[in-house]
Amino acid sequence: MVRYNDTLDKDESGRSETREENLFNRFPPEEEHFLTTPSVVIDSGGRIIVWYLPGALTTMIMKDIHGAIHSMSGLLKHSITTSKITQWRTNRLNFHTSPDGMVTPGCINISPAWFQQGREVHGFLPEVSAALKGDAGRNITMSLQRSGIIVSAALRVMHPDLYWAGMETQVRLGKWASRYELDEMHYHLQRWTSVFNVVSIICNRRSPPHRDPKCQPAAFDIMTTASRYHPVVMDFMNLGIKFLYDSGSILASSCRLVRHYMNVEEGNWIVTVWYMRDSIHNFVGTPSTEYAKYDRVNM
Repeated sequence: MVRYNDTLDKDESGRSETREENLFNRFPPEEEHFLTTPSVVIDSGGRIIVWYLPGALTTMIMKDIHGAIHSMSGLLKHSITTSKITQWRTNRLNFHTSPDGMVTPGCINISPAWFQQGREVHGFLPEVSAALKGDAGRNITMSLQRSGIIVSAALRVMHPDLYWAGMETQVRLGKWASRYELDEMHYHLQRWTSVFNVVSIICNRRSPPHRDPKCQPAAFDIMTTASRYHPVVMDFMNLGIKFLYDSGSILASSCRLVRHYMNVEEGNWIVTVWYMRDSIHNFVGTPSTEYAKYDRVNM
């Protein structure tokens, strides 16, 4: 996967079929797999590429996620703002309505401290994401606490070095916010229980084949899914691996390395994607981590 990553462009989006066909032909998977049981995928060098944990979330945890999402319904509703095909994450054509009105379609990003889009350059400072500003934002932070603890505990096993890097970053951010009297940011950081500094909330949206170029190749994003929908498959296309992606599943991988795709067109579907922004780690001086190795994981 190191050579594969070296071949990728900095802003590789995974949306060009011609480009992806060339990559696939250059790095074809040895065989195809369909996974339905807990699995760890490693490359030839022992680097962990994927963790797959079906049924990892209990009914209580999923109810907690539902409660958190309910408090965000207004934000989710107003997040669908464009019909441009190139901006597929908020393209109204990629969302479907809830059959019972229990889930509001939409996609929002939540962070106690991050760089707004286009501001990950020298001269700008981290900000609280728009979703967390005001009294409603305080309720959202509190509602995500249990989920934040769970994904952090999972990362502690999956990628210990990244866990500690995330922990160090959150502590340094808190000290920085306190020093410069950024009260709103400091409030949220004190109550933010995750070592990840961003979570995306995605409801009733199909995801075309794509990558997330801002993710680091050696890092993991953690995706969880909840609610009721017909069984679907998450396709990690360039790896030749498909996963049964039932409600309650957890998938962890570098979404830069893995071109992924899933299509849900009916039912209620809630996904949380927890990730770290390298720009925030750089801002507070947290060193980058290496790939997690299978022989270093404390099983």
